[in-house]
Amino acid sequence: MSPTTGLDEQETEHELPAISKPPSATPKPNRPPTSHRVTISTITSEDLKHASVLRRRLSFQPLEVSKLAGALPPSAEGEIADLCARVKMIYARVNMDYPAGQRMILDAVLLACTEIAFLQHRSIAIFPSMRFPLPQGSLAHGDADEVRLVNPLSGDEMYVSGGATVDYGVIEYDDVHDYKDRLLVPGGNREDVWDIAEGRVFFLMQAGHQRSLVSHIPGAVAHAIVLLKSANLPEVRFVLSNAHTWIFFILKSENGTLTYYESAVRQLSRDVLSLSSEIAGSGSGSGSDMGLREMVQLLCEWVRPIAAGTGLFRLE
Repeated sequence: MSPTTGLDEQETEHELPAISKPPSATPKPNRPPTSHRVTISTITSEDLKHASVLRRRLSFQPLEVSKLAGALPPSAEGEIADLCARVKMIYARVNMDYPAGQRMILDAVLLACTEIAFLQHRSIAIFPSMRFPLPQGSLAHGDADEVRLVNPLSGDEMYVSGGATVDYGVIEYDDVHDYKDRLLVPGGNREDVWDIAEGRVFFLMQAGHQRSLVSHIPGAVAHAIVLLKSANLPEVRFVLSNAHTWIFFILKSENGTLTYYESAVRQLSRDVLSLSSEIAGSGSGSGSDMGLREMVQLLCEWVRPIAAGTGLFRLE
């Protein structure tokens, strides 16, 4: 598939599923269509393939990512230093076997993103346990969390339930009128969130250590499908992380077919930060925290649509 932006692939230590192939133009099978139900916690990659949801690669270009990290304004240096110290402190003093420990790191990273965005004259809001608006015309049997997918070749139906709430929603907004109050003042009505965001949104799903990060991908994709249908968006950007390993995604609706693009894993682990400390101690300079700078800047970029041709990544 021809590139839509521009970059190199990264190797990953995880074994990722094979790249999906588009459905062939074969006639529908001579049998009645089937219908079955899955939940976010039980959906598998085979379920997605059966519903004709395709998988492709999203490849970041290392040079462009480094340029993005190097573009942080000088006023953000304090935020980066504070974040680096806090994440290392969490790894040093908090048991990371439980989801609460992971959330401490996710909270710290996302909050730092909002502060760095503010220094770049942008306004970003975080919505923990964010609930999507109800899908229009996609509910079945009164289940507000249920989305219907139909295989265009076989006519088979799949209903996905439980995907209307995500661990974190992150949106960018214009700080004009009363938009900030509508988004952040406690007790307010949040029905205007999607109009205010104007498509500048991504969500982050937390993956536990009990299962591999890759095994959480189908559930994260299903969440993205719910958001795409709920908010009537042309694409959805999302991130899957267990705090030390991160994967970036884009889900697109292309000619009636749902396709998700998946990056290689990126690391923000204890070992990476320990190596950063050694490099800093050797006097190598600002490159010691480059991994953290890249992560923060990528998250800030992921909250808004990225124009084709920037060279930051390519879809293939």
